[in-house]
Amino acid sequence: MFRRLARLALACTLAAATVTTATAGGFAAPPSAGAPMPVADRAEPDPDTAIVRMRPALSDAARQRLRVVLTKHRDQNLRAFGGYVRRGVFPHNFENDGQLNVWRDRDGHLCAAATMIFRSGAKKLVAKVARTDNFIRLADVTDGPLLDWILTSGLTHAEVVAIQEPFMGNEGDLPVRDWRTAEDARLRARYAEVRAQLAADRDASLDAALDELALRPDLVAKLLGAA
Repeated sequence: MFRRLARLALACTLAAATVTTATAGGFAAPPSAGAPMPVADRAEPDPDTAIVRMRPALSDAARQRLRVVLTKHRDQNLRAFGGYVRRGVFPHNFENDGQLNVWRDRDGHLCAAATMIFRSGAKKLVAKVARTDNFIRLADVTDGPLLDWILTSGLTHAEVVAIQEPFMGNEGDLPVRDWRTAEDARLRARYAEVRAQLAADRDASLDAALDELALRPDLVAKLLGAA
């Protein structure tokens, strides 16, 4: 009798363990200290770590010179962005009633990112984008002259994307004047948030922008040669 009860208790314990494992539903417990992680559960390589490994080595002197150049470019570009916000003449999305990036609207008004690029001297680039890809999303840019500009701007790619705030169409079918007034007010509030974040992130963003640039030896050589 005692042995039967012992076997029954053991069976219940094993069943409970099985149920507990099944209930976990794939949320595997971490391996015990010192135990190797199963191959299937190993995390993918950290992309940031991978970038660090493939980053070209720059001397301290070269990094310092590049940082000076990027700081100058960042300040110039943010002054252009600030002037754009103060003027308050923004493009509008006449294309649809949703959200859309508009590089230059039918009234000839440029978006904030296009304005920064234009005022940096890249006027032909701005005009070309308006002709060939007027609804471009800078978040999707992975090569070409626009990426080169971003990498040498003193801003991170993410910051330039934030500055290129998309525009809302007239989804409420409001009178055009009311819609424009409401959208301009929204943009002013949004741009104020972006500018505050850009100021708060200045030092860290310059470091990140320098790291992004360091992956492009051609641009590094160009900037150092012009410095």
